[in-house]
Amino acid sequence: MTNLSSIMRLKSSLLLIAFLGFSIWFCQSCFDSIDSYAQPDTPEPTADSVIDTIKFDGGTGTISVNQETNKVYVTNNRAGTVSIIDGTTNKIIDVFDAEKTAFGIGLNQKTNMIYVAIEHNNTLHVVNGSSNQIEDTIEMNDPYDIAVDYNTNMIYVTSDRSDLVYAIDGDTNKITSTFEVPDPCGVAVNPQTGMVYVTSESTNTVHVIDGKKNELVTIIEVSDSPRGVAVNEKTNTIYVTNQKSNTISVIDALTNSVTDSIDVGDTPRRIVVNPETNIIYVTNQGSNDVSVIDGTNNSVIDSIPVDRPFEMAINTDSNKVYVTFYGTSELTIIDWDEPSPQKIILPPKKQIKLGISLDEIICKNNFELILKSSDNSPACVKPSTAQKLLERGWTILDH
Repeated sequence: MTNLSSIMRLKSSLLLIAFLGFSIWFCQSCFDSIDSYAQPDTPEPTADSVIDTIKFDGGTGTISVNQETNKVYVTNNRAGTVSIIDGTTNKIIDVFDAEKTAFGIGLNQKTNMIYVAIEHNNTLHVVNGSSNQIEDTIEMNDPYDIAVDYNTNMIYVTSDRSDLVYAIDGDTNKITSTFEVPDPCGVAVNPQTGMVYVTSESTNTVHVIDGKKNELVTIIEVSDSPRGVAVNEKTNTIYVTNQKSNTISVIDALTNSVTDSIDVGDTPRRIVVNPETNIIYVTNQGSNDVSVIDGTNNSVIDSIPVDRPFEMAINTDSNKVYVTFYGTSELTIIDWDEPSPQKIILPPKKQIKLGISLDEIICKNNFELILKSSDNSPACVKPSTAQKLLERGWTILDH
């Protein structure tokens, strides 16, 4: 009986030792990763940036903004119409007929001419923005995305089904040239330089066209499945969404080279830039949000929940961002304000990498700075967690 009791006590002791060892290992592992859980790199979503939602008939397509008149134009692909929204009241004020499968749209705010791509009818309608009447129709193969250089009055249209980019003279409404680009999708223009940027989804490249010389300049390799492209004309920087790698490629337009890559949400589709604030917005269809990027340091500083965001446009005067998902019947309007410093505080380890000393590290609201007992490394945790770690001797409070 005595031997049996001794054996039972020995087993209990071994189990206790094993449990304590596991607890120490487990807590060590938790501690090593607690910094990233406590203050994640991806900012917490801010739903208050969504200021309005507008319902449509016929399924929305893409958006274009005339900043001179503060009017927003949205194609309704199933209805074959274009809706006009007052940018001040966020109300639909007019609708004009186009054709079914109306999708891409662009405009020249200097001439007030609007260009509507009828994707599956091989036509591009030229609409007078004053009368909302179609003044001309240009034949081309499956027009898709549109960019306008308001300085030269040149219009650039991608056709992914025919592997072509069309250049159109806005004065004559004639096609002046075409460029071969495999699977062209997004197109953007820098009106200050006359350079045109076209994404090629199947070749993971961006084709750079000199609009003034009417020739292909170079081809830039980016990441997997590029789609959207936007230009900050003030910094001469190009931004490209890479759908399958969930990144944004940052391109220096002076050297035509990729200088940075930014991690965003799942399946980034389109991208717009406000040159006045140097803020970039990205629709992430897979993760149902819009990433907000600070162009000064290429970091994501906010995330805005939006259901299946895809197409987008921006009014840089009002800072309103307009978002649609192809085929649905609503438009989301975002008015984003720079978050308070508490929203953009970096995790402690990243603060240290930036040269911030231990006694200067700050945590987000409702988080407390602690130091790991073994190596004095910092972390920001909730007060309840800090107390538990302190009681077990695994940490010391900084203050």
